[in-house]
Amino acid sequence: MRPDRLVTALRSGVAAIVLQPRAQNPTGVSMSSTRARELASAIRTRSTDASLLVIEDDHSGAIASARPVSLGSYLPDRVVHVRSYSKSHGPDLRIAAVGGPATVLDRIVARRMLGPGWTSRMLQQILVDLLTDDAALETIAEARSAYHDRQRALSAALANHGLRVPPGDGINLWLPVRDEEAALVILEAAGVRVARGAPFRSGPLPAGAQGHVRVTVGMLSEDADAVAHLLAVAAAG
Repeated sequence: MRPDRLVTALRSGVAAIVLQPRAQNPTGVSMSSTRARELASAIRTRSTDASLLVIEDDHSGAIASARPVSLGSYLPDRVVHVRSYSKSHGPDLRIAAVGGPATVLDRIVARRMLGPGWTSRMLQQILVDLLTDDAALETIAEARSAYHDRQRALSAALANHGLRVPPGDGINLWLPVRDEEAALVILEAAGVRVARGAPFRSGPLPAGAQGHVRVTVGMLSEDADAVAHLLAVAAAG
């Protein structure tokens, strides 16, 4: 998110600001501490609505290589930060942690009491064990390093095929393509599945603008060059 675009949005009136500070989906971009400070400054100086909330979805958690950042360091009364453990420790956990102003969290707790009521204490204990066990911590660190290396291997392989794409953080890489539909067809025929970029945009692609596809590199281990070749062919459309 760019501070100047945020200022424009604030002028039009917004109810909440949703951010993915690390390994943003689909781009794989992680926010710097400087950008977090700039965004917080824009909100503090441009918004007079005390009820405006910033909701941060740290969905990749411990598998992201970037350091954790939060606008909550500058706007403690406005930020709700959600840290997920599904990607880092296993989707079967279905568990996350949330922090923020008590006035907001109390309402969340009251709302949950109308439905599930609580998070399984067994799952909570399992997560505590995973977050404190030395072997588990080492496994997560190895996974984070592996995803980091796979991102850079694919980025380097794409460069060898004439495509300069910065490596993302986490497991997603945002690949520019001439024609999204054609790229999907070409890759599907080659046995490679990617996500079309259109569903991730808030509006239609401007005339003459380049499309994108989201490439997930989580399982990409030894065939980066072969996949990069297919992606380069698909990008050309």
